[in-house]
This record gives sequence, structure tokens and C-alpha cells, in this order.
Amino acid sequence: MRTISQLVEEEIRRSPFLEEILAEGLGNNAEVARRIKESVEKRRMQSVSESAIAMALHRMGHGKNRTPFGLTFLKQIRDISVRSDLVEIIFPNTEDFASVVEVLVKEAKKKKNAFVNFSRGIRESLIIISDDLMMEIPSSLKNHKGIRIQKGLSAITMHLPPHSLEVPGLYYPILRALAHEGISFVEVMSVDLEFTIVFHDKDIDRAFSVIKRITL
Repeated sequence: MRTISQLVEEEIRRSPFLEEILAEGLGNNAEVARRIKESVEKRRMQSVSESAIAMALHRMGHGKNRTPFGLTFLKQIRDISVRSDLVEIIFPNTEDFASVVEVLVKEAKKKKNAFVNFSRGIRESLIIISDDLMMEIPSSLKNHKGIRIQKGLSAITMHLPPHSLEVPGLYYPILRALAHEGISFVEVMSVDLEFTIVFHDKDIDRAFSVIKRITL
């Protein structure tokens, strides 16, 4: 049978928010003990006192030389790139999507550092491309009913270290820092170890500064 200390530590690891509260000294052990008491008892299959849980929390030593969540892995990022002059196109799902993507990918291969990202949802499809690829979008699609085109966008792409995707809460420190600075983003996308956030041009400098601060 797992000890109370083991169960408490596992319970805290499952909740990035509780871990942050403890790491930054924003809550006391008694309050957290009351919150996780029921979960600990279910996993231990017997009654556990709040004082025993609070003591286990105390022994964990949260807030002392502890880096929360995926911040350890984010500190290993050495490759951050910024792309500007991007355009987002959102349109209702049609048969045009596959053929348009095929053309864009083919043209992107001819251009150095061309940016192409696409996603098909249940009701709508999304394409984000370099502005110079807009000429490849058929007029019929540009004039499609319900289409939305947004220009003046930039993207920050981070190349993550190996195995980092196995870390719970990996993106949380970045998104939290952006939120605290009042910076909103347009889209978030990832491809394996590439994590990209798209912003309005007016926010890109501030966003880059925040992300550099998190990853340095």
C-alpha cells in the first residue's frame, strides 16, 4: 500500500494549479489538505486525517528550490523563430480545401522560408500562410460566402527539447505569462516538437520578450 506521503505527492503532481499555489507560497498546507483529502482517502481506501495530509505536504518542501511544471524543459529551448507578414483564412468546410492546400504546399516548396499551416475542423477550415502566397488562393475561395481573412499577423515558433511533450503542463508557464501581461493570441498550433503561437503584429514584440524571459 502506498504511504500517505506518496499519495499526497502524486495528487499534487496531477494538479498544476495546486502545485503552483504551494510553490509560490500562495496557500497554506491546511487548506490544500482539505481540498485533496477525499481523493487521497479514495486511493488509500481508508480514512486519512487532514493533519496527516498537511504534514505530508510540509515534508514535500514545496516552494524550496522547486521549478514548477514544464519550466525546466522550457529553459532548454535554444531555437525561437519569429515570422511576420502572415495571413489567416477561415472558411466553411468545402471540397476546395484539399485542392487549395495541395497548391499552397507545392508553391511553398519553391519559396525559401515560406509559412504554411492548415487545419480542418468539424465546421470550418483554417489556413495560415505567408502573405506572398495569397495570390495562389483561388478567387472563388476568397469570395466564398462566410470566409474571414485576417492580415497583419506574426508567429513565434519554439523548438522544444526531446521528451518534453511527456511533461504535464508544458505550455502552461508560457500561456500564463502572456495572460498576466494582457497579451492575447490569435491561434496556437503544434507539430510534434514545434510549438507556434500566432499574434497580431502589434503584440509580437511584447510577446517575444515574455517568451524569452520564460525560456532563458
